[in-house]
Amino acid sequence: MNCKKVEKLILRAFDGRLTEDEKKELEAHLKQCPQCRTTQEEYQLILDTLRKEDFPEPKPYFLERLQPKLREVKKYEPWMVWKQWGMRAIPVSLLVIIFLSATLILFSPPREEVELSQAFSQSGLLLLQNQNLFQETTTLLETGGTEDKNMMVIFTSIDDKNGTRRDF
Repeated sequence: MNCKKVEKLILRAFDGRLTEDEKKELEAHLKQCPQCRTTQEEYQLILDTLRKEDFPEPKPYFLERLQPKLREVKKYEPWMVWKQWGMRAIPVSLLVIIFLSATLILFSPPREEVELSQAFSQSGLLLLQNQNLFQETTTLLETGGTEDKNMMVIFTSIDDKNGTRRDF
């Protein structure tokens, strides 16, 4: 028999709730196990100390006042549910905010690149990268057919002030 089960049997023995078989098992284990014997002696010392104490009598009508309170059913208060939920949600939301701000700080582009893209236009950035500014337009003009050229004329003539458009 293990010591945890014996400890439960010791407590039940003090209450006088053991069967004859359990009493025999408890006595046999206590003869073999010194640790359980000291546990039994400690529990016995605690009980003897409590029995020596003189506890005051309850006030008059104590039981009459206690019994209605025990039978009373608590009313459902929805604000208490929200309060409990809110108390749990506050730390979680703070952790989420900290996590999101840390990811924004760690994964945001370096400050120099942001300032460079704001300071120059797209053509200026292409010049800084030593790329040809007219590469896209020359490929469109060389490969396009008459329809593409007509469309380009239409779009370029939109900026004209007189509003006349001609097809070539």
